[in-house]
Amino acid sequence: MAAVGVAAALPAGPASAKARNCPGTVTFSGTKTTIRTVKGVGCAEAKRVARAYDRGSPPSGWQCGLAHAPFTRVGSKIVGFSCGKGGSGDLRKRPHAFLGLTPG
Repeated sequence: MAAVGVAAALPAGPASAKARNCPGTVTFSGTKTTIRTVKGVGCAEAKRVARAYDRGSPPSGWQCGLAHAPFTRVGSKIVGFSCGKGGSGDLRKRPHAFLGLTPG
């Protein structure tokens, strides 16, 4: 899978193209997980989609997938899952995309 670059955590609107870590964490599969928006999605929506994916089904239009070894890292954290909406192919390259990061 393609490596994900680390960008500065700057304030951004919901459809920002800047990658950033969302404040706080969500619990995904029993693990505290940091949500990192990649593009085209705000933190509130990304957290909502991640919680729905944890319950078994992301909202309509969203596709999510668990990461597999060898795991990609963003800083010191491991990419545990990716979600994307719109387009096709790599979830991380979709018009709306975010990552779930777990402690590494």
